[in-house]
Amino acid sequence: MGAATGWRLAARGAQVVCFDRHSPPHSLGSSHGESRITRTAYFEGPWYVPLLQETFPLWRELEADTGTELLTLTGALMIGSPSAEAVTGALAAAADYGLDVRLLKADEVRRTYPAHIVGNRDVAVLDAQAGFVRPEAAVDAMIGRIEALGGEIRRGVAVSAVNHRPDGVEVVSEEARETFDAVVIAAGPWMHELVDWLPLTVERQVLVWFALAKNGASPLTPGRFPVFIRQADGIGDVYGFPTLDGASVKIARHHAGDATDPQHVRREVSDGELDPLRRYVRTRLRGVTQRVIRTVTCMYTNTPDGHFAIGLHPEDARVTVISACSGHGFKFAPVIGDIAADLACEGHTARDISHFSLTRFLEPEG
Repeated sequence: MGAATGWRLAARGAQVVCFDRHSPPHSLGSSHGESRITRTAYFEGPWYVPLLQETFPLWRELEADTGTELLTLTGALMIGSPSAEAVTGALAAAADYGLDVRLLKADEVRRTYPAHIVGNRDVAVLDAQAGFVRPEAAVDAMIGRIEALGGEIRRGVAVSAVNHRPDGVEVVSEEARETFDAVVIAAGPWMHELVDWLPLTVERQVLVWFALAKNGASPLTPGRFPVFIRQADGIGDVYGFPTLDGASVKIARHHAGDATDPQHVRREVSDGELDPLRRYVRTRLRGVTQRVIRTVTCMYTNTPDGHFAIGLHPEDARVTVISACSGHGFKFAPVIGDIAADLACEGHTARDISHFSLTRFLEPEG
C-alpha cells in the first residue's frame, strides 16, 4: 500500500519520499508469495466492487508504463454449499452491479474443471473478471515508477514516530527528524508502532506449494484452472492458484493462523500446519500430490470486523492512515494508493470509503 501510494502521488506531480524498514520487494511482511487473487464478485461486501473495478485499468497502466506482466485473468471459482458465504455473497455482489458470473452445479464443475473434487450438493460461482496479480513484481514496478517520476525510496530506514507540528508533520527515523507537508502511514503489520489506538492483531499465515502429479498434461494451467476459494467443512476457507511453473500449485488457508509479533515471526512450518492442506489436496483436488515443494510465511494485519482501515488521522488531517487490510487487500493496492493520494492532496476522496472509517474504532465521548 505504501508503494502504491507513492506511485499514485508521484503520478500527480507530488514530491515523494518513501520509508521502509526493509528493502522492498521483500518476504518479511504481507506483500509476497508469487501470486495474489483478484476478483470482482466480492462476497466480503458489495461496497468493495466499485473499487475493484477501478483496479484493473490501473494494473494495466502500471504494466504499460513498466513493461512488466503483473495481472493474469483466469476467472475465479467460489466453491461451497449453496448457503456458503462465498457463494451467496458473490451472487449478491454480482446482482447489485450486473457482474459477469455463472452459478455452476456440481456436475458442471466436474465436467468443466475436473481437477476439483466436489460433492453432489456443492456449487460454484464463476467470476469472469478475476485472476491473480504478482505481488513482488507489482511492488517493484510501483517503486520503479516512483523513482522514474523523481521520488525517493529510503530503504532499511525504520520510522519510529510521526509527530504533529505547527509547521508540518515530523517523521522521526534513526537517520533524522524531517518535516513534510503531509504523511501517509501504510506500515502494515508494524502499524501499531505509529498508530497505537487502532485495535489491530497480526496473524501468521502459511503458504504451501504442492507438487503436481506426473501423469500427462496438467489441467491446472492458467488457461484451464481458475483461481479458487473454497469453504470446506473441517478445513475452513482454502484458496489456490493454477500452476505458474508447470511443477507445483500454491494452496493456503485463509484466517487459520496464530497471533504473531511482526518482529519475531516463526518462519519454519510444522507438519501440523501442513496436515490440513495435505488432506485438502488428497480429498478435493486431482492431479496434485501431497509432496511439499516449498513453504512461505506472511502476515495478515486484521481489524476486528475484517474490513479495511482508511482515512484521515482524527487528530491531524495532514496524516492519512491506510492498510490493515485483514488479509484481502493486495488486489486493491492501486485504488487504495489513489485514495490515499486523494486524501493527502485534497483532504477528501470521491470514492465511498465509509465502511473503512477510522472513527469506528474510537471510543464515543461521554
